[in-house]
Amino acid sequence: MQFVESMWLKRLILCLCPKLNFLFRKQFSEKILPWLVEKISQQCVLLALADCFSITNFDLYMSKGAYDVFALVINFLSSD
Repeated sequence: MQFVESMWLKRLILCLCPKLNFLFRKQFSEKILPWLVEKISQQCVLLALADCFSITNFDLYMSKGAYDVFALVINFLSSD
């Protein structure tokens, strides 16, 4: 995740809009972003998936001397 942290940009913005409050990276990533993800999933994603059927596939790939990989694929099918 990229953040604009240029001190010159912050000074320019504060001159144009002195009431603006810059968030810290930790505050954004630990509080605001999870809240936005939860809000969008409740309002949009879960409502769209409520009328769907799901099909789940699970595959496991094992390798000597390398990482084991698993894949979980969930397909959502609707009547549309």
